[in-house]
Amino acid sequence: MSGTSLDGIDVAIIRTDGDRIFEFGHASTYNYAKRHKTKLERAIRAALKWRFEGPRPGRLDIAEDLIDKLHILAVQHVLEKQTCDIIGYHGQTVLHRPPQKGVIGKTLQLGRGQKLADRFKLPCAYDFRTADVEAGGEGAPLAPIYHKALCEFSKLTGNIVVLNLGGVGNFTLISENGMKASDTGPANGPLDSWMNQHGHEFDKDGAFSSQGKVDLKQVETWLKDIEFFRSSGPKSADRYDFDVLDDIKGKSIEDGAATLSLFCVASVLHTLLKIGLEPDQMIVCGGGRKNHHVMSLLSRMMNFPVKSAEDVGWMGDDIEAQAIAYFAVRTKIGLPISFPDTTGVPKPMVGGRIAKAP
Repeated sequence: MSGTSLDGIDVAIIRTDGDRIFEFGHASTYNYAKRHKTKLERAIRAALKWRFEGPRPGRLDIAEDLIDKLHILAVQHVLEKQTCDIIGYHGQTVLHRPPQKGVIGKTLQLGRGQKLADRFKLPCAYDFRTADVEAGGEGAPLAPIYHKALCEFSKLTGNIVVLNLGGVGNFTLISENGMKASDTGPANGPLDSWMNQHGHEFDKDGAFSSQGKVDLKQVETWLKDIEFFRSSGPKSADRYDFDVLDDIKGKSIEDGAATLSLFCVASVLHTLLKIGLEPDQMIVCGGGRKNHHVMSLLSRMMNFPVKSAEDVGWMGDDIEAQAIAYFAVRTKIGLPISFPDTTGVPKPMVGGRIAKAP
């Protein structure tokens, strides 16, 4: 799994029958070199300019070759420590356009499953989002069915919200009535971009945002004016749907970081209020759980306990990669990975494709 934060590739092995989780295996992260991240950022800029109109930019083909090559290296490293039966390959999302006003959306993840199948002589499940989008779904979030399996593995009961804070935020609500899910809006994406503009990779531990002064009026304006917040879920977003940095130009690095951190948390609260069900606890995964200031804001703004993934025994850095492994098995045996209450797709969808081993 390579997320929209473009920090690297997470690889994880799990033992599962596609329903239950039996065991967590080896996991590691393959960090992108600066030159690789730069190439991927150029490809994303080209994709944002293209917007699925006209010929596909050549930069995307160059980036796809790089994505395949780097994922092969990352998977090879893990398979030297533990073997597996099937590979799940999410690839790199470079453009995501949700459905709007009855118009089918489009999504693009770079990564060719056959490349990995050929290299490792194993079947490879990939392209997990396209079928959902073509059927009228949002194509995201996909992780809810895995979040449900995690909660069952850990024997958690009650109404549980699993919140993932990556480039974009998303939540899964698991209750006795089933699952509900949606993207929540901006998470680490705008804050990381703000820190990049000021010479930092990210706001480590929330050190800058915890010292800044929030522009509350600006956060309220974003929540009111950005189209994403006007619709009810399930809904999805591209990281670059929240390109708000020009609105805080001229602020100190601390004040900008504080404002963007509150925007992240306020987006979560805004989305959860639409559910109409009071959760018993929230479990936070994704890189955002390491931002102490964001976690503090969540704890203060929610009326229920907020925990990190590690608090309940989960491998917080590896959950999304584990989910992709889980999807691979479900795809192989024909079980759905997206549902009407998670992506808005009309009926449960198997979703992925299988590249056969030579």
